[in-house]
Amino acid sequence: ELMRPFRLQSVARLRQMQEDQAAAELLRRSELRRSADRRTAQATAALAGTTMPSQADLRSWQSSVAARAAASSMVVEAAATAELARADEAGAQRTWSTARRRTATLAKLADRHRAAQVAAENHAEQLILDEIASQRVRRRQGLA
Repeated sequence: ELMRPFRLQSVARLRQMQEDQAAAELLRRSELRRSADRRTAQATAALAGTTMPSQADLRSWQSSVAARAAASSMVVEAAATAELARADEAGAQRTWSTARRRTATLAKLADRHRAAQVAAENHAEQLILDEIASQRVRRRQGLA
């Protein structure tokens, strides 16, 4: 008797494709988050590198204040972008986790199906072997 195919095999393939896509998206979002974190660190370092002149004319002072304000603004913008990137990454992680759970559930069902099929085949084979053995016994008894 031939093994019956797992009826949910096409669904399992779809779920695996969805998991693969979710994993790829998580990887992309993680890289975007790392990049945003690097930009935040760079902007923070640039701000830390700005200094106010100890003695300067009004124009130099105003220029230093403007440079510091611009650097501070870049830090705020970079930090906000990094925060959004972290939120996107967390969403991608949840999506992947859900997809992974769905794939794992179907994989367990497929494993159970295979185990049931093997058990049924083994049982059928045992019945045939038992029948062969009983026919031999009957023949011997008929000859004795």
